Amino acid sequence: MQSQVVRNLIGERTIDIFADLTAPETEEQDENQNPIRRWLVGLAKRLPGFILSIFERAVSWLLSNAWSIIVESAHTIANFDWNQTDVSLQREILNNNVQIAGALGQTLGTGSVWLASVALATGATLKFPVLGGRVALALAEEGGEEIRGQVVNLLTATRGALARNAVLGTMLTLRRLRLFGLAPITQQREPWTIAGAIEERIESIDNELLRAFVENFVEGAADAIIEVGYVVSYAIDDYYSSARLANETLLGEERAVKLIPDRNNEEEFITLRGPQELLKQNVQTAITTHAWVHNRDLGQLVGQPAEDWVRAGMQRRKLTIVFKSKQQPPWKAAPGQPRVKECTYTIPDADLGLTWQRIKTAASHYTWGPFLAYANLDNGRQMAVYGATEAEAERKLRELKTLTNAEILTLSVSQEKDRHPGLRKQPIEMYPAYATLLIRRSTAEATGTNDLSGNNYAQELRRMELWPDSEPEGTESFQ
Repeated sequence: MQSQVVRNLIGERTIDIFADLTAPETEEQDENQNPIRRWLVGLAKRLPGFILSIFERAVSWLLSNAWSIIVESAHTIANFDWNQTDVSLQREILNNNVQIAGALGQTLGTGSVWLASVALATGATLKFPVLGGRVALALAEEGGEEIRGQVVNLLTATRGALARNAVLGTMLTLRRLRLFGLAPITQQREPWTIAGAIEERIESIDNELLRAFVENFVEGAADAIIEVGYVVSYAIDDYYSSARLANETLLGEERAVKLIPDRNNEEEFITLRGPQELLKQNVQTAITTHAWVHNRDLGQLVGQPAEDWVRAGMQRRKLTIVFKSKQQPPWKAAPGQPRVKECTYTIPDADLGLTWQRIKTAASHYTWGPFLAYANLDNGRQMAVYGATEAEAERKLRELKTLTNAEILTLSVSQEKDRHPGLRKQPIEMYPAYATLLIRRSTAEATGTNDLSGNNYAQELRRMELWPDSEPEGTESFQ
């Protein structure tokens, strides 16, 4: 990543590569801050990644040694004294835990000293760059070997102790629960083991030839089983190691890159992670993309308000309710009376299964007037209702909204101010007269209504009288 060719292609950019990057930096880097503080901050950021890598390698090592754990457990079971008291078993478990604690303490003691020495030597590089760097490198190399050896010893001791504790703990639990005929043992008895019982059985054979054959057969079979298990375990581990090595050889080591495409704005950066060979291409792509979109107002293309560009599609179900200023037909005023006022409200995307009673309840009579309640719905459409007061207009709009499956996004109420005196809206009682439902269904016939996509719809219009106090007979269903 530091070759002359890559540097020439990248140009004047800042690329900071570090293998154990755990989190993107969000605070502004102060170049004039205390060097020791800057070093401590960097160490704190990299230490979790270092510890995580050690943990991952430890887990991988344990998985690759699974057969050794099985062999250790089988050996413990074969040589387990089934007549041993519960107190003795608890003492053995404690001894195994003490062994683990001792190995852990030795590992942490060795590791802390070496890590502290490397940290001090690294800090000394701020004052003595050349000498401090050489000392830090030497300490890192030697300390790495020492820590690695201590970790291996810790894992080996832990593996054996945990395998033995698993067997002993399981036996104590079975005795405590009195399962499989077992019971707690408080008095010491004559020792009895599976291995001892097998050996006694073999020794009891009178024929020397048969006894020698059986004894060596058992030993050979046991050794062969262990060796077969190790061969299978090593073959599996070698397969995955070879595959991992092939991937690393082909694509390079896993790395993380912090890319600052604009040197004038260090707060804007891109973090890339992956194999080194792929990162080379991704870095070039990121720089090229940044160059294309840099200082370009993408809002001119995609940042316009949605309501200016998004249009609702064709309505499949549109309910229209007509209100009159007269409670029942005829819808004509008597001679000498003011003409009958009419207002029409449309409910887009009406619900399925509307009943006469539901529509009648939502379209109950109300007072019409100069206040306009206007709502934008989530289906891209609008609803508007006039009322005598702000509360009246909003109430009637929300009642009519119950007839649609759309939800209100915004709702506002305004009042009409200036208008010709003869055209001003005066409060007046309005009553439901009738409702019509327009239904459009997809059809393959040539006749019908087409939308902008070329889809063809057959139209059906249904009417429902709302002025009666009860549902009229023969009212069409609004399914």
